[in-house]
Amino acid sequence: MTMPSNDRQFRPVAVPDVELGGFWGKWQDAVCNSTAETLLDRCVEAGMLKAIDVSQPSPGVVIPIQPWGGTTQMFWDSDLGKSIETIAYSLYRRPNPKLEARADEIIDMYEKMQDEDGYLNAWFQRVEPSRRWTNLRDHHELYCAGHLMEAAVAYYQATGKRKLLDIMCRFADYLIKIFGHSEGQIPGYCGHEEVELALVKLARVTGEKKYLELSKYFIDERGTEPHFFTAEAARDGRALSEYHQKTYEYAQAHQPVREQTKVVGHAVRAMYLYSGMADIATEYKDDSLTAALETLWDDLTTKQMYITGGIGPAASNEGFTD
Repeated sequence: MTMPSNDRQFRPVAVPDVELGGFWGKWQDAVCNSTAETLLDRCVEAGMLKAIDVSQPSPGVVIPIQPWGGTTQMFWDSDLGKSIETIAYSLYRRPNPKLEARADEIIDMYEKMQDEDGYLNAWFQRVEPSRRWTNLRDHHELYCAGHLMEAAVAYYQATGKRKLLDIMCRFADYLIKIFGHSEGQIPGYCGHEEVELALVKLARVTGEKKYLELSKYFIDERGTEPHFFTAEAARDGRALSEYHQKTYEYAQAHQPVREQTKVVGHAVRAMYLYSGMADIATEYKDDSLTAALETLWDDLTTKQMYITGGIGPAASNEGFTD
């Protein structure tokens, strides 16, 4: 089913349709001249390409497992996704065949690594395959998928190349089968929001409403009872008392999203969630989401924000405090 066209609904303006000069233009030039390439270089230096290159053995655990039961190596796909997205944005402004070729090589590696069913995640394919979808609360599988989706959309818009877009559509189609309330499906959502807004971007560029519906499902499910993270921990043999963040406020999963009135928890997760909620509110003309967002916006901007626009000052939760 394709998405209806409605000019009255809010849509972000496309990046190629905006030209910046002056102060911000200089910063964009810096990204084109050095930052985009430097980010990719750092990913390569960390060993991320070896992790997705199925022509060579898996490097295994490069960054040790931490007391919370995971490692930041689990998030490498998101770093490569953000790097490709940055390259795409730089290509809008200034062509760079060498950098584009490097991105194409990474995309080719992801195409070769993708499972036949559409699943794509370097850690859970090549390091811990038995742990797939066992700890959505902490292990960032959907978060990584979301960043690769954003990269796919940006790269398609910048270059016209569909390969990564097709890869991520296959993954999204797989997610539609995996998540939900039908028999055999997972009635859950990600501990680190991101995939919600990414699925909206995917829907907008492909015209496929099914991706919007999955995003809406993740938003509607968040914080509902019986609590998914509690049930998941029990199934996985993890004691709730050992949850490193102690409270579901950390991931904005302490209440259904329409009942939330105060901005809490991890700042990045919160902003990803609210962005996705805003997208779904406009796509579905959902006034209940809009009302919640207006309350949260008021709390954020009047009580939780520095004059610089900075938010989430606490080191303990990378987020909000009293």
